[in-house]
Amino acid sequence: MEENINKSLHGAKGIEALDNMANALQEMGYIKIIKKNYSIADPDFGEAQFKFQYLIEFRDKEQWILQHTTSIRDRINCQQWHSENIKRLNPDVKKAYVVVPDELAESEWRKVLNYHCKITSRTIYSALDGIFPLGTVYYMIEQKATALLPDGTAHAKLGLGFEAKLAGILDDKQNFEKWKYNTTTLTGYLYPLYLDVVKTLGLEKEEVIALKAISDIPKLPSGGSPKTDVLLSVETANGIKNYTFSCKRSNSSWVSVHEYTADAFARVLNPDDMHLKELLHEFQQAGGAKAMGTQKAEEFEECIKKYSDVLSQWVIGGAGGEGDRDTQWAEYIITFNENQNIYSIHTVEGYIEECKKQNVKGQFGTLFKWTYPSKGKGKRIQLKGKIL
Repeated sequence: MEENINKSLHGAKGIEALDNMANALQEMGYIKIIKKNYSIADPDFGEAQFKFQYLIEFRDKEQWILQHTTSIRDRINCQQWHSENIKRLNPDVKKAYVVVPDELAESEWRKVLNYHCKITSRTIYSALDGIFPLGTVYYMIEQKATALLPDGTAHAKLGLGFEAKLAGILDDKQNFEKWKYNTTTLTGYLYPLYLDVVKTLGLEKEEVIALKAISDIPKLPSGGSPKTDVLLSVETANGIKNYTFSCKRSNSSWVSVHEYTADAFARVLNPDDMHLKELLHEFQQAGGAKAMGTQKAEEFEECIKKYSDVLSQWVIGGAGGEGDRDTQWAEYIITFNENQNIYSIHTVEGYIEECKKQNVKGQFGTLFKWTYPSKGKGKRIQLKGKIL
């Protein structure tokens, strides 16, 4: 009796996690419409007998149906039946997916992989298009939705989406309870990333009372954006400690990461080095290494490379610059690899060392490429970085 109750609770928590995901994706504008407990009737019969837990619609009118389960057993034949008839009756439904928790027992995961392989290898007839963990489905929806947007808009939206996603994961009450109390009936919401973060921070579940995360960080005094994208507040008996994260999505290209005046660069790197300040102004005026001329470019490199680590800490984490060091300077950087759908978490110092280890080469002995922003030549310096 108790086992059946636990299974029922586990299933309900899995559906709750799917609900959280769908709502979050709709808030970000990735999904246009969500229909929970979707059902449809054959017009020759009265009852709306074909059902799936969720129907989602994208901006191009394409629809997917999603069904969460915590185990793969004979019941999947029932989901095959429902998905086949929903697709028959609603031609806008192009994909039907069964969604499983991100964490499954090894025996259950083998069943998932076995059945999914039967679908993809076409060894069985299937109206289902696959069985995927929640995190993978999140990524698939995100990729489908942003493919409908212009490239520039899509990249910006993916960046903001990543920040909101991380904040939502760290703020999720089910994740907290699963981690703190080892509750087996909970599936968690994109739980593996949550677990990676709390492990990286070295948090002790016995000491932590609550976690609170936000991605709405106030602007810097200058009006610019802080390096912190997500602020995590951890409450213990000793008070509240803040942890700050910069979030970056990697597509293996060089992207703009920093933009300030020559005076700001000089002030952070070394306000007493007048030669540095003079060279920074010369670069700002020229706008590039080639325009500076070979002799001045070499002189600039000789000067600036001495400050390479200080520069990197400012560019990546905001250290030494404007803003509140407790909430607006980033201590950690989380990067998301677009191609492999995997995350990496480093301290800012650890990330700088990893860039060196991977032989990232910018200009002037730094990790960055130096240029100027659009219409900003002579006014500001822009740095581009390669996100690992």
